[in-house]
Amino acid sequence: MMSGQLPQGSSLAITAHGANVLKDVETFGKQDPYLRFTLDLNDPKSFQKTFVHKNAGKTPVWGQSFTVPWNREPEVYIEIMDDETTADAVIAFAAIPLQQVMNAPGSSMNGVFEVFTADGKPNGDVNLTLTITNMAGQNYALPLNPSIRVKGQSHITVAHQKRIKTLKNKETAADAGMAVAGGLLALGAGLLTNKLVNDEKKKEEARKEAEHQQQLEHDGFENEKKRLDEERATFERTQSEERARFERQQEEFRQQQQQQQHHQHHHEHSHDHGHGHAREWDPVGNYTTGDRVTYHSRLYVCLQGHQSNPTWTPTDAHSLWRAD
Repeated sequence: MMSGQLPQGSSLAITAHGANVLKDVETFGKQDPYLRFTLDLNDPKSFQKTFVHKNAGKTPVWGQSFTVPWNREPEVYIEIMDDETTADAVIAFAAIPLQQVMNAPGSSMNGVFEVFTADGKPNGDVNLTLTITNMAGQNYALPLNPSIRVKGQSHITVAHQKRIKTLKNKETAADAGMAVAGGLLALGAGLLTNKLVNDEKKKEEARKEAEHQQQLEHDGFENEKKRLDEERATFERTQSEERARFERQQEEFRQQQQQQQHHQHHHEHSHDHGHGHAREWDPVGNYTTGDRVTYHSRLYVCLQGHQSNPTWTPTDAHSLWRAD
C-alpha cells in the first residue's frame, strides 16, 4: 500500500456519553438536549444525531454509539442542540481534530472536549469516545483503559461558527414569530396554559422514563458485577482446593518414600545379619577380591577384582565368584 493511501473500509466510531454545559438556553423549564455531528459541514444530510434527552437541563446523558465511513477528514464537528417545537436552539458546538485520535494508543481515546457558545465563549464540555479502525499506519498499541477519560483538544473553525450563527439567527426569528403568535393568541390564554401544563407533564413523564431506563442499566450493571464476583470466588475456591489436593499428594508421596527407605534399610540390616555383612550382588557394581555377596539366597566370595555386568552372575562367572 502506498504511503498515505487509505485502507478499504476505514471508519470512525463515536460514542456520545454525555455533556456538562454551563448555560441553559431554555426560558421555561429545562432544555432537552441532543448531540449531532458530521465530518462534512457542506453536506447537511451527513449529520447524525443522538436521541433527545428530555428535561436533562445542563447534564444530558446519551450513551449512544455511531460508526461512519472515514476518508481522512481532519475534524469531526459536533453541535449540542435544544429540541424545540420551532427552530432548535444552539447550546454549544466545537470542532475536534482527529489527529489526536490517530496518535492515541490503539487509535482510540475516551476524551473530554471543551465546547463553546455561538459567540465563542467556553460553555462546558462533552464526553466522547472516538475510535478509528482499519487506518494506514494504525497505532496498534493497546488502548488505554476505556473507563479512563483524558482531556482532548477542541477548537472553533470559522466555517463552523458561521453556520452556528446562522442557526442562531433562525432561532431568534422563530422566537420572535412565536412571540407575535402569542400576542395574537392572548385571548386563548386558557388553552395556552393547558398546552404548557401538558408539555410539562410530557417532559416530566419523559424524565421519569429516562430515570427508569438509567435505573435498569444500573441494575443490569450491578447484576453483572455480582455474577463476575461469584465466578471469581468459585475460581479462587477451586484453585485453593486443587492446591490443597496437590499438597496432600506430595505429602503422601513423601511418606511412601520414607516407608520404602525404612523397609529397604530393615531388609539390608536383616540380610547382613544372616550372611556376615554380605550384600546383594549388583549387576553393575565394582568388586574387589574377598568381597562377599548373596545371590539367589546363597553366599559367594569374589576371587578377583572386577566391574560387574548383568551376564557375569555368581552362578555363571566361576572365575570371578566361588560359592561359600
